[in-house]
Amino acid sequence: MRINPTEIYGNWDKGYVLDKHIISSTPKGENVYGHMQFDTIRTELGELLYHLKYRGSLSNITDIVKLIKPFLDSFQELKDVDIIIPVPPSKARDIQPVDELAMAIAEYLGINFTNAVLEKISTIPSKNIAKSNKVLGGSIQAKVKATRPHNILLIDDLYETGQTLEECVSVLKSDPLLKKVYVLVMTKTR
Repeated sequence: MRINPTEIYGNWDKGYVLDKHIISSTPKGENVYGHMQFDTIRTELGELLYHLKYRGSLSNITDIVKLIKPFLDSFQELKDVDIIIPVPPSKARDIQPVDELAMAIAEYLGINFTNAVLEKISTIPSKNIAKSNKVLGGSIQAKVKATRPHNILLIDDLYETGQTLEECVSVLKSDPLLKKVYVLVMTKTR
């Protein structure tokens, strides 16, 4: 059981993606409806996340936290974090996987969690915006402002271009009481 953390750079103070999502994906041919099928091999973390997010396997949260604990213990900046928040979801689900992950990480670290800070005001998932027109400005807004100075850990499940994270951090940093924003993403798509 292993992950391969990589530092990611953006408008946040420090950030990491914990592993690749997919190792390989080979076309197998079309199904009876004309949709291409793939033989996909994911990293261990990618497979756990895939089943959590797309198959509703909530029990995978325990395995994900167990897998990433050594990294969490070594991420020194987390000692200064006051609150953990998730990136707001694009798709309405009864149970939001990124919220559940952020809650479990907050519980492990003994840090407060809330999903009441940011909201997505666009209903289009960023992965569905045409690559040539991938501008998210204004799609995320703050629902509340801070009442005291603080540092945030922002958690997301999948990293593709980083634009959603950049938008979230821009909104968060517009709050004058925010000191630092750290970012932690489970897997990277490419």
